[in-house]
Amino acid sequence: MRVLRNLEYSNRHALDVYVPDLSRGAVLLLHGGWLDGDKSDEALLAERMCRSGILVFAANFDLDRSGPNGRALRDALEAVAWIRGSEFKFDRDRVAVMGVGTGGTVAIEVGLKEGVPVVGWSALIDLKSFMDSSATLGDSDHLRDYYGVSRETIEEAGDQIPFLRGVILALVANNLSLLAATSPLQRVNPSAGRTLLFNSTNELVPATGAGMLQLAMLEADVPCTVHLLDGTRHGSEYLLQALPETIQFLAAAHTDESADAAERDHDEHPGDLVEAPMEKFPASDPFFPGYAAH
Repeated sequence: MRVLRNLEYSNRHALDVYVPDLSRGAVLLLHGGWLDGDKSDEALLAERMCRSGILVFAANFDLDRSGPNGRALRDALEAVAWIRGSEFKFDRDRVAVMGVGTGGTVAIEVGLKEGVPVVGWSALIDLKSFMDSSATLGDSDHLRDYYGVSRETIEEAGDQIPFLRGVILALVANNLSLLAATSPLQRVNPSAGRTLLFNSTNELVPATGAGMLQLAMLEADVPCTVHLLDGTRHGSEYLLQALPETIQFLAAAHTDESADAAERDHDEHPGDLVEAPMEKFPASDPFFPGYAAH
């Protein structure tokens, strides 16, 4: 494995490339963090995927108040174009996009627009449910301004939920009636890429959004698989549980096999990294217990 760092894909941003000895396909990896995040945050995930034979492009992108469907999406699309035009050896028709947290939401937006396969870990999809579930904090929303405050400071203060409320309110200019239109649920279409989603049942990001996206994609005849994990872990905190299925999905995205065939193979030959069973939510009944403020 080789790592090439800080290759510029635009005049504003760079990416790191994790090159395997033998490539099974390529994936654009998008970090989380909302207003604060960096490609290095997912270095361990990138290394694990690369050691499984996946060519990984871990990119920085703008996380600003324009939201996952704004400048962040434009940056991600620019990164995809750069990857396809690069000199790295892989099938240009076999590019997938994966994201963690905010990056997962951006990855979904890329899949909806470009039709590429998508993996999202703890992607925020149902903004309204999050705001409704944390409504008890609403009276003090106007007292908080986290813009420019580091993620470490926010986490040390235990202010992740108020912080995320502030970000969402900024996206809709304090007009809660715009929450639905801001969600990627509004942009599901039959040309979207097949999608794999992971979420913990009681984490920061409401798990209900994954089920709602699954239902919307089902109606658009687009494959979408949801895995629910017990507990409160967010994003890469459940790497050991989510990685084997993620690699199976990405491997299928880079071959002529279907995602269903990859899942059957995973059931028969589970990866060595699995520490606990995963609960798959049935496509016929995609709603499940979601977020509770804590």
